[in-house]
Amino acid sequence: MSDEVKKERKQLGLAIPVTNKAKASSYDLKGNIIIDGKSYRFGAYKSQASGNGKMAAGQDYYYFHRVEPMDEAAAGAAPNTDFNPAELEA
Repeated sequence: MSDEVKKERKQLGLAIPVTNKAKASSYDLKGNIIIDGKSYRFGAYKSQASGNGKMAAGQDYYYFHRVEPMDEAAAGAAPNTDFNPAELEA
């Protein structure tokens, strides 16, 4: 199929498996996703199916623990501590 004929795929986000976790309680999968033009941040933990449901026993899956809008995630971030010489007293 030529490049001109290929339908462009929409970028909806990025999920990153965390391989070198700082703590055991850190997320196993994290990233962001765009839904209806709004960006969301997520974190998920890896687990294994028990076999009592739709998945086969021992099959890996991720369950989402945190999904929040990016603007709320940024609002909870640490305050800006950049040095601004104009703010110094004379």
